[in-house]
Amino acid sequence: MLTTALLAFSLAATGLAQAPEGYRTVVIATAWNDNYVLQAAAPARSGSAVILSSLRNTPEQQWYLKDGSTKLQLANTTLCLDAGTGRNNGSPLTVRDCVDGQASQNWLYNAEGQIVLDQTGPQLCADLYFGSVRDNNPIVIWQCIAGDKNHLWKATDVTV
Repeated sequence: MLTTALLAFSLAATGLAQAPEGYRTVVIATAWNDNYVLQAAAPARSGSAVILSSLRNTPEQQWYLKDGSTKLQLANTTLCLDAGTGRNNGSPLTVRDCVDGQASQNWLYNAEGQIVLDQTGPQLCADLYFGSVRDNNPIVIWQCIAGDKNHLWKATDVTV
């Protein structure tokens, strides 16, 4: 009985749970290299940095996304991509407990592939810091520049 319960918990923790209605489960790769994706630094908890990591299909690399203005939620958690309060170029992105109406958690994944903070004022994008495609490179916010590959991301559905 305990083994069955542990197996069920383990399967849920590895990303086999379903996305909320209207959302899809995705990995988000940099435009520079499909094998490097957004990840919450492990262990994923409120305040964990968002980094670039080699694609390994781990739970920390899977996100819930829906078209249009949205929260970008770490799959199987209550953590959302968060821009924090320091909205300057180079400010690090983290995951924080999801809060409805939290301005720092409202994002738009646009047709160009930018992940844009949905706010009034200057457009800020999720940015691959210094364009460095390497494990543990921090993901930061930066004023959006059309066509800048550091601001372009590809969301690919996770198949279960």
